[in-house]
Amino acid sequence: MQNKNLPIGNISSAKDIGNAIRLKRKVDGLTQADAAALCGVGTRFLGELEHGKQTVQCGKVLQILHGMGLEIKIVPKGIRR
Repeated sequence: MQNKNLPIGNISSAKDIGNAIRLKRKVDGLTQADAAALCGVGTRFLGELEHGKQTVQCGKVLQILHGMGLEIKIVPKGIRR
């Protein structure tokens, strides 16, 4: 799979974050188990995150984003950077 679908764009829900992580994982050719081990979290947590669970721990989400080589940038609405 190519990186043509990255960057993801605007994120407005837990589901959007999960979709972005799932897409990056698949682009990288990783299974959930591989990605979870790489990021230091459990497979169950990663699966719940990828499916948009809204009550996941923010610290672990950031840990996964970092481990997958993704980042979050926060800007005022309407501003593109």
